[in-house]
Amino acid sequence: MNSQKSFVGAFKDFWFRAGDFRGSSTRGQYWWIVLLNFLIALVTVGAIWLAIYIFSFGTHEIGPGLPVQLFGGTVGVIVVGLVAWFFYQGLPNLSLTIRRYRDAGVSPWLLLVTWLGPIVILAIAGNNPIAWIIMLVLGLIDFVVKLLPTRHPVPLWSTRPNEPSRKVGMGGALADFFRRAGIFSGRSSRSQYWWVCLLSILISIVIMVVTMAIVPMIIFLGVQGASGAVGDVPNLTRYFLVLGLLIGIGSLITLPELTLLLRRFRDAGVSPWWYGALWVMNVIVTLIIASDKAIVFAWVVRIVLWLVEVVITVLPTKKSGRDV
Repeated sequence: MNSQKSFVGAFKDFWFRAGDFRGSSTRGQYWWIVLLNFLIALVTVGAIWLAIYIFSFGTHEIGPGLPVQLFGGTVGVIVVGLVAWFFYQGLPNLSLTIRRYRDAGVSPWLLLVTWLGPIVILAIAGNNPIAWIIMLVLGLIDFVVKLLPTRHPVPLWSTRPNEPSRKVGMGGALADFFRRAGIFSGRSSRSQYWWVCLLSILISIVIMVVTMAIVPMIIFLGVQGASGAVGDVPNLTRYFLVLGLLIGIGSLITLPELTLLLRRFRDAGVSPWWYGALWVMNVIVTLIIASDKAIVFAWVVRIVLWLVEVVITVLPTKKSGRDV
């Protein structure tokens, strides 16, 4: 798989090797994904602007109610879909970049400089021009490394797609969680699933508390700037930086959580396709809630769907039968 250069090969490699931090990836495997994401973002932004133009064509102006009316409808669905698309790429992008560095003959530890360096500099120096020049240089170094040809190919880190579930502690559950991040087949036991759920809940609580603390400050400083007052730009930048880091942390566990859930369904003797049915029903309920119609009934249905998912994930391992 390391030698695949076609778009289809790169696409499969990107998702299925999300937990492979030890192998390498060629230029083609990396830049096909970059091109795909660029085109998706370009088409989506163009579609949103076209929708805004068509929506406001009659009045030739964008009124105060337009954002709510427009983004609460079709465009809102597009935006949410785009955010979800990129959100699921957190861990796959990180592992792909690590493999691309290694493939180019550069130690992946350099990412601590090219990726974390700009974050630290921005947090300390804010909008200092020298800081931005340094960040630009680090960005160029990262870009050049990703353009280098294959110099140090390393076989991919193989994992057995259909490995069985097993009882583990928290450490074993976390190792399995990231190692099999891109593996949709196989099984995962209750302990493999619920230890990760516990960690996810704790991370979510921390993210929620920090977000609730910094979002009001972002709004306050933004209103100050909009009103002409002298805003605290460095602090505003830092608040946005913290918010971005929280989103980045969340994106690292989004895809592994999905694959783990599908493996838990299979381990409990339930076809993972039933999760797809539950997901579709949840989307329909969300649209009903967004339309302000039958909200109470919709929330009751959503709770029932959530309970069905919980019941399935607490079922014991089904020893007999083939994987579904």
